Amino acid sequence: MNTNHNIIFGAGLIGGYLAGAFSARGLSALLVGRSKTQSALANGLTVSDMTGNQVTIDNIEFYSAIEHQQIDTLWLTVKCTAVEASLIDLKDIVQPDTIIICCQNGFGSDHLVRQAFPNNVVLNAVVGFNVAEHAPAHLHRSTDGKLIIEYHKRLEAFIAKVDSPLLPTASSHHFVADQWAKLQLNLANPVNALANIPVKSMTEDPGYRRIIAQLMDELLLVTDALNLKLPKVTAAPARMLPKLMRLPNWIFNRLAQKMLAIDPSARTSMWWDLSQGKPSEINYLNGAVVHQAKALNLPCPYNRKIVELVHRVEAGELALGLSADALMTALNESA
Repeated sequence: MNTNHNIIFGAGLIGGYLAGAFSARGLSALLVGRSKTQSALANGLTVSDMTGNQVTIDNIEFYSAIEHQQIDTLWLTVKCTAVEASLIDLKDIVQPDTIIICCQNGFGSDHLVRQAFPNNVVLNAVVGFNVAEHAPAHLHRSTDGKLIIEYHKRLEAFIAKVDSPLLPTASSHHFVADQWAKLQLNLANPVNALANIPVKSMTEDPGYRRIIAQLMDELLLVTDALNLKLPKVTAAPARMLPKLMRLPNWIFNRLAQKMLAIDPSARTSMWWDLSQGKPSEINYLNGAVVHQAKALNLPCPYNRKIVELVHRVEAGELALGLSADALMTALNESA
C-alpha cells in the first residue's frame, strides 16, 4: 500500500502546518476543514520555520467524501478536548486499512479513538514544536523540535520522505518515554497561559522558571517510579531541565541560546485556548501527572494546584496575567 495518501482531520495550526510540509515534499495531503478554512486557504498556504525555511503551496486540497479517495493514513490533529466530538465524522472517513495517527498532547485522548476503531491501527505522534499564525494563510513553526511517530513498518517510507528541515520527523520504538519527555516540556503550558506573555519572555524570568522546575520535578518522580528513561527532546537531557531552569539569568540566558531555540512570538496552545475562552487540555497534561502520581502514591502538589488554577480561569473566576510571584504564592497556598 502507498502510505502517501494522507488525510489531516483538523485544519488548525498543527494540521495546517503538516498539510503544507507534506505538500512541500510532494506528498498527498487532504485537509478536513470547515468552509471558512477552505476560503482562508483558497489562494494557497505558506509554511515557515524559525531557521528561515519557507515554502508556499499554491493549491491546498480538501477532502471530499463524494470523490471516495483512498485514505492510507489519517492524522487526527484536533485538540484533546475535541477528540470525542470528532469520532462521528471520522466514522464516515476511516477505511478498513487506514492507519490513524493521534497527534494530541499529553495522555488519554487516544483511548477514545481505539475504542471507536478497534480494527484499525491506531498510533500516537508527538508534535514537539509550536506553530503560530504569522499572517493569514501563513503558519510558522516557532520552536525547535521534531514530529515523532510511534513506530509502524507501513510508515517507514513515508517518514523517510517527509523528514526535512521544515518538518524534522522520526519514528520511535520507545514511544511512551517520548510522550513523557514531551509532557515534561508541556508542563510549562499552564504557566505560560496564566502569565499571559510569550514563551520566550516567560523563560527569561527566573520566577516562572522556578515554577516550571517544580512541575518537572514531580513528573520525574513519576517516570522514575515507572522505570522510564526519558529521551532528549531538547539539547539538554530530561533530568537536567529542572536544574537548567533554576540557574540564574546570566548563566541561563547564555545556555538557552544554544539549547532552547524559541521564536520571540511563540505562545503555547493553552494560552490560545484560555485567551479565547475555550476549554484547555490541562487534564491531559499536568492532570495526567497528577493522575499517575496518585496511582503511584507519590506527592504532586504543584501540578495539582496548577490544574485547579487553570480550571478557575475556565470558570471565569481567575484572570490571566499572574506575575511569577503571584503564581508561586497561589501554588504554595495548598502545596
